[in-house]
Amino acid sequence: MTQHAVVVGGTRGLGRVVVQRFLARGCTVSVVSRQRPADFAEQAGLRHFPADLETLEGVAGLWTRIREALGPVSYLVLSQRFRGQGDPWVGEIQVGLTASRDLIEGFADHFAQDGDRAIGVVSSVYAEFVGSSQPVGYHAVKGGLNAMVRHYAATLGRRGIRVNAIMPLTYLKPESRAFYESNPKLMDLYRRLVPLGRLGTAEESADAIDFLCSDRASFINGQCLFLDGGVSVVWSEEVAKSFAGL
Repeated sequence: MTQHAVVVGGTRGLGRVVVQRFLARGCTVSVVSRQRPADFAEQAGLRHFPADLETLEGVAGLWTRIREALGPVSYLVLSQRFRGQGDPWVGEIQVGLTASRDLIEGFADHFAQDGDRAIGVVSSVYAEFVGSSQPVGYHAVKGGLNAMVRHYAATLGRRGIRVNAIMPLTYLKPESRAFYESNPKLMDLYRRLVPLGRLGTAEESADAIDFLCSDRASFINGQCLFLDGGVSVVWSEEVAKSFAGL
């Protein structure tokens, strides 16, 4: 039976690459976002479903519509991000945490009865560390998502549904690659900061989701995986001394 994957936030950035990974595996893919981009072409096995995650009503019944249209779900990937103009705290909490909870619990009863089943969550290194480039709401959401992953891994795991997250460092994606690659000072900073000597890519993060949402990861559950090239294993004092030339 063809597996059915749902990717929330699958029309841009990492989410869009994840969609491509599922299609390459022969999955039927449902993509959820507020609007369908002009360059998003539906095709056999690929459908777009509009949903406004900034409102409680925006996701209501989404799981039923998707199940009725394309059948039971094998994989659910949450890759959405608040990009609205309102209060960033309220927006981050609603889109990042509340909508994630509603989506996981809403889809839980619409998973296939057998075969590999999993939920993949895009978290961030800011779930564990503080960065001035992101607001407090973003940090709270990513930390909360990691806790949510552990909770649902324990509860949904009893039903054969695995739940895991990835925590990427800043990475190159189609929308941002030109900015980073045209800024040699910034690229040099990452070469010095990251033990692997480079930035990661959206494709590498998508590969991790692709792995976690497959039977190759059939006994991995409740994990939050750093995708940072090793930055998290280096003590910050050593980084500061290196940058200061000491």
